[in-house]
Amino acid sequence: MRYEMQKQKPRVWWELALQIQQMAGFTAPVLVSATTTTFKTSGALWVGATARRFQLYEVEFGQTGTLSTSVDCQCHWNLSRIFTTATMTGTSVGADLLDPADVAAVTQFMNAQTAEPTYTLVGTGLDLKVWAINQRGSYRWRALDDGDNVINAATNPLGLGLRVLSSNFNASAIGSLSFIER
Repeated sequence: MRYEMQKQKPRVWWELALQIQQMAGFTAPVLVSATTTTFKTSGALWVGATARRFQLYEVEFGQTGTLSTSVDCQCHWNLSRIFTTATMTGTSVGADLLDPADVAAVTQFMNAQTAEPTYTLVGTGLDLKVWAINQRGSYRWRALDDGDNVINAATNPLGLGLRVLSSNFNASAIGSLSFIER
């Protein structure tokens, strides 16, 4: 009996792009009801009981509510890795599907935190991204390609948190985190 090996057809860029597009996409709303002078987590994504990697590809945020009219102030936004969620309390929110034909996310999400998660140390994911914006401004960070995504390991309870602080602005902060599961 004779066996012949077929040559595998090399993959081309559009096949890889199609494979990436087939991953389920989600978006989750971030919210801080009152910005303070210490960091408040506006949204946290983390690996739950069903371990699956996720990658953050877009962050949008801004401020809403009564603006400070006496002072033109800044808001300091920070994206950092979460080491543990055991101390975190807030509102659990199901991430919205970008394609209703996909299945629900297994990645956990919480916003409007009333108790903070434990963040990692410098050199292990603290301050992955840092932005300072005016109280009247909004900001959008988007990964240019897959190599720029912020990837989270499939290890419970590791995750990512978006947090904000301001010395003068004390109204609400809102936005969204967009991610895919791998």
